Amino acid sequence: MNTQATAAMVRKRIYNVVPSATWQMEQLLGLLSIEMDDAIPTACVDCRSSPRLRLNPSFVAEHCQSDEHLLMLVLHELHHVALGHTRLFPLVTKLHNIAFDAVINAMLCRQFSDSVYTSFFTGLNSAAEFPSRLLRPPEGWPEKSVYPADLSAAERMVMDLLYTDADGSITYLEVFELLVDALAKLAQAGGAKFVLIGSHGDGRNIGKDPLFQKAIDAIIANWPRPKRDLASRDQGASPLDWQLDPRGRPPASARAVLRRLLHRCGVTAYSPREHRVFSQTTTARTIETVLPHPRDRRAPAWQAIHGSRPVFYRDTLIERRKRFEPQDIVHVYLDVSGSMADYQNDLAAILEPHHRSGQIRLYVFSTLVEEIAPRDIKSTFQNTRGTDLNAVLEHLASLPVPKRPRRVLLLTDGYVGEPMAAHCDALKKIRFMAGITPEGCRSHLEKLNTYMEELPL
Repeated sequence: MNTQATAAMVRKRIYNVVPSATWQMEQLLGLLSIEMDDAIPTACVDCRSSPRLRLNPSFVAEHCQSDEHLLMLVLHELHHVALGHTRLFPLVTKLHNIAFDAVINAMLCRQFSDSVYTSFFTGLNSAAEFPSRLLRPPEGWPEKSVYPADLSAAERMVMDLLYTDADGSITYLEVFELLVDALAKLAQAGGAKFVLIGSHGDGRNIGKDPLFQKAIDAIIANWPRPKRDLASRDQGASPLDWQLDPRGRPPASARAVLRRLLHRCGVTAYSPREHRVFSQTTTARTIETVLPHPRDRRAPAWQAIHGSRPVFYRDTLIERRKRFEPQDIVHVYLDVSGSMADYQNDLAAILEPHHRSGQIRLYVFSTLVEEIAPRDIKSTFQNTRGTDLNAVLEHLASLPVPKRPRRVLLLTDGYVGEPMAAHCDALKKIRFMAGITPEGCRSHLEKLNTYMEELPL
């Protein structure tokens, strides 16, 4: 069977089993072209020119003989795309990839707990070895889990979070932290056999096709939200009402750094009149005097015509004065995605005096942008808990050119996605500055030629 015929058959098999899923995926699959590609190990979704799902034909033939297994493969890869896992950490390692797959596999097993689905994961990885047993449900699950005798306490904690936590609130970050802190033997597990699903490089380039992005957003909006967001580098859920609480007590060092950033933007000490500043102005004033003045070029002509010197001579006096001029209002965009939950109220506490005095226009952003009401930092705004820098750039680009700020301050952990080239070109006259939270990512903001400092929070 040729490659095109195989791809068509795969599409038909996916559609055959999609009605059993709880997510409406018909629109999404309709936007994806399906290609068979021996160059990838299992599956991959990319959107370099148009959205496409690439599948390894040998892997599909061996491990996806049932339509249900094929659905699990496709859903697993779409989870990688939707959750944006390659933006979670600046450098993705094998440890990260195990954590990514462990969480996604558990999410799918919880959603599709019948053995006809879970057998896809149990067939790929063994329950007897580490770390493969983290990538599948334990034996006997979900009725009664049976763990191997050599399971360590740390592994048991991970497995409990993945498969026995009642509300399903496991996150990438929790699994990753447990793997790093407690599962030290992973370093010696290089020879252990385990299968990761999907392409775990950083080549996924989703977001250029607005229809595909809209379909992804619609699916994610129906996902149950965990108590602790997936480090919140995902596309977010449906918008919810949110408020900042500026009662935090940020360290003095963080206050100093943020005030320094504001000062670079033109904001100085806060006071009710601080959005106006004194500036030197130069004006020319014409004066008349009875004393002869050589700079009065009218005098020689007057004398030639009238035969006498003029009574009054004219001169121009240059005056320098200080004027109270309006100051440019700095636009501050505060990241309120889930990964900023530990920092956003401390930052709000530092920003509140400047916001109250009218020195700054404060906006919050997730996958959408909302302005905080003037002088009321506790006003309600909409928040999806996801994150997207392009939402900020689109907001700035939508402003009339005369009203665009000359300086913009971003307060974020930096995991905001790649800025679109068109936005970078349109906003190249704006000077961007950023305060980055500890262990934040700088690479996404570098394309805006951003001046950055770390906030010691």
